[in-house]
Amino acid sequence: MASPWATPEELRLHLRLATIDAEQAAVKLAEAETVIRGELEQSIDAVADDTAVLVGTGRRVLTLPELPVTAVTTVLVDDAALTLATGYRWNRYGLLTRLDGCWPLDADITVVYSHGYTVIPPVIRQVCLQVAGRAWVRSTTAVTAESLGDRSLTYDKDRSGQALSDYELRILRPYMRGPASR
Repeated sequence: MASPWATPEELRLHLRLATIDAEQAAVKLAEAETVIRGELEQSIDAVADDTAVLVGTGRRVLTLPELPVTAVTTVLVDDAALTLATGYRWNRYGLLTRLDGCWPLDADITVVYSHGYTVIPPVIRQVCLQVAGRAWVRSTTAVTAESLGDRSLTYDKDRSGQALSDYELRILRPYMRGPASR
């Protein structure tokens, strides 16, 4: 499991509170991470030797789903291995280029690669603190439905502060998955 992007103490300082319930703060921070990962369609944290199965497009370039790419270990085309520098090349932006032709149309392309950030970029950490901070402040005002039997609460993400603002989405755009991967 990856380390949290921010600590309850950092959330306390962000909110300028004298004290904070560390357990509840950790929950709000984890929820903020989940929201951000969902919006970016990225895991963000460093992952070693992840496997992606892509489909050949008949073109020279495929886009890997997670960024940034830090290493490509194996590339198989219908179970036949390709060699780096003669069969393919890759870059940190997730572009996997076939050097000796095109990726066969509808072929299974299996890629074992590493991706993500070992140190979370400051802008992502800041948005995480902002989202968790809004959720902390608005958590009691976001209830949209409540039941009594077996107790059930429903929260509105917009009212809870967990929805990302247009500004946050704009500053996170460089960390989003590219359109060719979707």
